[in-house]
Amino acid sequence: MSSSPTSTSTTALTATKTATAAPTKFTVVVRDEEFTLRRSQLNFDAPNYFTAYFFGDFAESGTTVVHVDRSPELFAIIVEYLSGYTILPLAAKALPRTMDGRTALLNLVEDAAFYGLSGLYAHLTAPRQPTIDFAWTGFSSHVVSFEDVLKGKLPESVSYTTSGLCSFDYGAVKPVIIWARNIALKLVGNTDLDKTGRPDPNDTTATYRLCLPAETKAQLERQPYSAFEFCDADPHALVVSVFPESRLRVDGAPCRFEHFAHWWRARRAPGGVHFGFGYGGPPRADVREAERVFDEAFPPPFEDTPARGEWCDRSEFALWGDELMFVITARGFIAGTLQLHVKLLDVRARTRAAVLETLRPPFLVEG
Repeated sequence: MSSSPTSTSTTALTATKTATAAPTKFTVVVRDEEFTLRRSQLNFDAPNYFTAYFFGDFAESGTTVVHVDRSPELFAIIVEYLSGYTILPLAAKALPRTMDGRTALLNLVEDAAFYGLSGLYAHLTAPRQPTIDFAWTGFSSHVVSFEDVLKGKLPESVSYTTSGLCSFDYGAVKPVIIWARNIALKLVGNTDLDKTGRPDPNDTTATYRLCLPAETKAQLERQPYSAFEFCDADPHALVVSVFPESRLRVDGAPCRFEHFAHWWRARRAPGGVHFGFGYGGPPRADVREAERVFDEAFPPPFEDTPARGEWCDRSEFALWGDELMFVITARGFIAGTLQLHVKLLDVRARTRAAVLETLRPPFLVEG
């Protein structure tokens, strides 16, 4: 019995649909190790290398396999991320045999960039957001990168106000914490101190500057309706200030920015007088420790400095800021332009000697 034209047509149509149905599984071969991923996983952080390969121009060929020469152990972590799982902190058992935790994390960042996974890259490199109610700190619950500030890529609730760069948290305007990397910092001591090591009543003991590259300065000057203060003697040096509790870590040793001002006063006063840092009696333990930190960071010359009347002619001390956190506040308007000011919160920095140490060949560096 022959089949009817209708049934034949239906069978052919079904066969066509089956033949042209989009694949739902894809194979990623990483150094001969196969990983099977579904379309939903590939689209989890799209667009990326895989969506371009499987769903882009190559899709017409019907290929469902791609080979890459990267670390399979790191890709296994990426598969967990594409499945919606939390991957940080990295589990020790998940690390490649040739990498420690720090190296694996750095290489995972490289792989995120290689595969075009922008969400994973941001997850690994962007500053962490507070996991607790931040209202008690007086700051916003938003933390943004300095790079995004310069590019204007800010969350919807974050913008410049007459109070600075702020966000609207439940109806309250609060300054946003900004996280930055790799900016040189200058600590500048006031040379006009009296015999007790104190400045003029209208002046400060120490000031601080961020030394910005020309491109960064240009981007900062393009911020909307605003102006920042730069040093007259150094046009690329942004004048900044600190809070009383602002922290500074020098080669890993913690102290406060206020300790630098105290150290500078003590070294400028005749005979290296020690101050009680606001209190009578001998210096507090944290003051003595801070003096040691700055003495090691910025040692005086070997020659007999008292003969010159001061311990050193130097008044500017440079550090390399590996990580910085700060806020941008406002100081009112001048000629219709909002005057903005950076206030440092926390800085992790290295001295020149510590930076030079990193130039040693790897095989000479002790484990």
